[in-house]
Amino acid sequence: MTSSTDLQGLRILITRPEGRNEELRSALVAAGAQVWVQPLLRIVPLAENDERYQHARRCLLDLDRYQHIIFISVNAVACGMALIDELWPQYPLGVRCHAIGAATAKALHDWPWPAGALTPLDAQQGGAMDSDSLLASSAFNAVAGQRVLIVRGCGGREQLAQKLRERNARVDYAECYQRCGPDLAADDLQAQLDSASIQLVCLNSGETLQQFAERIAAERRDEYCLVLPSARVQQLAHELGFRCTLIAENAGTAATLAAIKTWQRERNVGNQK
Repeated sequence: MTSSTDLQGLRILITRPEGRNEELRSALVAAGAQVWVQPLLRIVPLAENDERYQHARRCLLDLDRYQHIIFISVNAVACGMALIDELWPQYPLGVRCHAIGAATAKALHDWPWPAGALTPLDAQQGGAMDSDSLLASSAFNAVAGQRVLIVRGCGGREQLAQKLRERNARVDYAECYQRCGPDLAADDLQAQLDSASIQLVCLNSGETLQQFAERIAAERRDEYCLVLPSARVQQLAHELGFRCTLIAENAGTAATLAAIKTWQRERNVGNQK
């Protein structure tokens, strides 16, 4: 049985983009941790004269020609839905909507979608829908000849689109925003870490990890334990010289909290031996 003080004494830095940290911060504080917030990515919508924005607008203007639309993140929902809401007074029928991650699914469910267009929210509560589980779902068993639109930020992994194309789906991207590093010097971040005696750093993506690594000297990377959302990001962390890592089931708050509690329990048992 866990208690509200499971994480008593832990000093944790969380690094999600501005406006995305409060849920995790509150959950960690409620579990007894001391928490500091330092966003390591900025989410910047594309300018209207950017060709990538214009391409996304054209794709979303033709949304009724697609059978599936996939939102990669909460930011993809916010930026993509702003365009859809502008272009479509009524959401087009016949387009199935999918989300990568429970938080993304919840963001989608906050919009007034037609009945049946969305995967039920409770289907994603036990574990977030990642790219692999989405590909394994019945919706994508037979997509040959179907059109799929992926809403995301600029750049990113190509695995999902590649797998869909291997199944002979026609895949387009609607890139609506870009991710930028913070205006934060290495000395400033290191000073924060030192003054707060940070033990754990939560990094919810490979890009956030890269921003963190750029600001931490190689000889100091074994001083922190990193909480990471996948084995892929863990492998990247090891390649960058971080020795202590733990993997959450996904980047969501519940999974991150569970991973930290498990780590803390194991650490306490080890200290008692």
